[in-house]
Amino acid sequence: MRPMDEVAGELERLRELVGPSETSYASLREDRDEAVRVAKEAMADAGELRGHIVDLSVQLSRARQEQEYQEVSAAMTPAERVVYRARRRWATSATPRLAAAYRRVEQALNR
Repeated sequence: MRPMDEVAGELERLRELVGPSETSYASLREDRDEAVRVAKEAMADAGELRGHIVDLSVQLSRARQEQEYQEVSAAMTPAERVVYRARRRWATSATPRLAAAYRRVEQALNR
């Protein structure tokens, strides 16, 4: 159904509800437009709140990681701390990059 057909159909449906009174029809149309506006605002607010939830989740994860590191680090000697940091760096930075490069090479060879 085309948008103009939908509008015309909505117009006829509202006129059947209201009857011949154009004043009542205009009031209904204003109410409908206001309801649409309020619904759009509510959807925008919900999206903003979802964004805040994701942000808070990321912050919480980082805080937990920092706390874990502090607990582990407190029990280590300075040399153990250096080895621990190097292993974490390798696991979080180098390993994923090498795995992605390996997948790209494998895909290129299989084509």
